[in-house]
Amino acid sequence: MRFLNTLKIKLLWKNSIYAIGFYILFFVFVVIGLNIYTQHGKSFPVPDFKGLTIDRVESIAEYNDLRVEIVDSTFVAYLPKGSIVDQHPLPGLSVKKNRTIFLTINTFSQVKVEMPKVVGFSFRQGKSMLESIGLKIGKLIYKPDFAENNILKQMYNGVEIKEGTLIEKGLLVDLVLGNGLGKSSSLIPNLYKQPYQRAVNEINDAFFNVGKVYFDESVQNYNDTLNAMVIKQRPTYRIKGRAVMGSTVDIWLSVDDNKFHIADSIKNL
Repeated sequence: MRFLNTLKIKLLWKNSIYAIGFYILFFVFVVIGLNIYTQHGKSFPVPDFKGLTIDRVESIAEYNDLRVEIVDSTFVAYLPKGSIVDQHPLPGLSVKKNRTIFLTINTFSQVKVEMPKVVGFSFRQGKSMLESIGLKIGKLIYKPDFAENNILKQMYNGVEIKEGTLIEKGLLVDLVLGNGLGKSSSLIPNLYKQPYQRAVNEINDAFFNVGKVYFDESVQNYNDTLNAMVIKQRPTYRIKGRAVMGSTVDIWLSVDDNKFHIADSIKNL
């Protein structure tokens, strides 16, 4: 009887050891499996796909074991068609392998509209007509003419564009304007803290051309470009300050709030 009890105890201990060993091995395999599956501790920065073609993006993504998916499109006239405008996650953020990067692409084609006749109209009327159908103001070119700020020619890519010509929305139309037979001047607008597109409109409405546009390092993507505000301009704004119509206004833009705080502090000194 004592022998049977001893044998039972040995079997119980043996089974218990086997069970404990099994659970330890099972736990180790689960942890290893999860680490492999989730690439635990193995992450790398997202490449910058902005400005690249989709073929190039797919090649880079495949090399880095990433997936890409186009989720939106937009039309930006000054960017190459078919290039990447924005991405999420942003470049430089750490991700694991097989992560999907969502992309916004610049469309290959845009809806076309008929070019209206704006010759003979005032600049403000012509600008309103063009913008109402999705076209934008390009260069303002002043020529000797008694009718100040009246449109003498409508041009695209250096060539006159006739009424009824099909042209893609978002493109820039240059206007030749009369200077009133003299070098007329206009008040320099105050562009400080104006968003990019509004600053462009302010410059055009004051009969100036947009000169050089500088985006600082805080502007990282297309949305930043839209949200960036003017922190500096040249010529600088001053009360009753004027410049010759048709001259250029350069602007510097940022989305960094600290730079605006510094600029405000300097102005208040």
